[in-house]
Amino acid sequence: MAEALTRLKIESNERDEARKGANFLSSAAMLKHAGLFVTQADGEIVAAEMPPSLLLAMKSILTVLAETGEVLLLRSDPEISPEKAAEILGISRPLVYQRMDSGKLPFRLVGRHRRVLVNDVMMLKRLEDQRRGLTDALDVDTDEATDPATTTEKSSPFSARTSKSSDIDQLVLGTTNAPYRRTMSATDLVARITSRDWRNWIAHIVTFFTEVRPELVLEFAERHAIPIQDLAASYESMKSTTGESSPALESALERLV
Repeated sequence: MAEALTRLKIESNERDEARKGANFLSSAAMLKHAGLFVTQADGEIVAAEMPPSLLLAMKSILTVLAETGEVLLLRSDPEISPEKAAEILGISRPLVYQRMDSGKLPFRLVGRHRRVLVNDVMMLKRLEDQRRGLTDALDVDTDEATDPATTTEKSSPFSARTSKSSDIDQLVLGTTNAPYRRTMSATDLVARITSRDWRNWIAHIVTFFTEVRPELVLEFAERHAIPIQDLAASYESMKSTTGESSPALESALERLV
């Protein structure tokens, strides 16, 4: 039985050949009769005629390999394990469980094991790819190099917090930064929350409010002296701007404001 998820990967020097193969199959699929043939060691030619749909499927695989050097093939099974979901999403298994617990990735229990729908995983992947794309696009913003919010770590009054504050920061930033190449410091995060100036960090801010556990969000705000009203206003601004939300955090804020 084939694996639910198959990863195909080629070397960088093979990507041009993949592109040539994709172009060839694209042309072949336009013919009434087409197929592939191979020459065996004894010189005998073995040919196989294939329908255009199959040639186009092979062309699609080669196109992705030519562009990225890697492709994931999913079986049509409606459900997969968290391990397979982690491989598709390109994140760790604990982060997959976190997305399940936050409601970002629906799941059901089969005995003691969690199962997720392939369609739900792919929808989440598209969303997170969009967020990463937004962050990457904003990486070129040269204002970031001179932004005071990113250069005050050493002089910040927050840098002398207790070890417990440091532990809270690590937990919060571990989740906030996990999906992205760029990383925020605690000072960056506090500055963005209090100023509501997202700029280059909008994707990180969304992750902070929607994927960090509500109790950690509130603890982080308390440890860094962020008034609960400012935290709530920042959340509402993020929600209005992006459409993302965290019902659990909303409930907690409503009780405190």
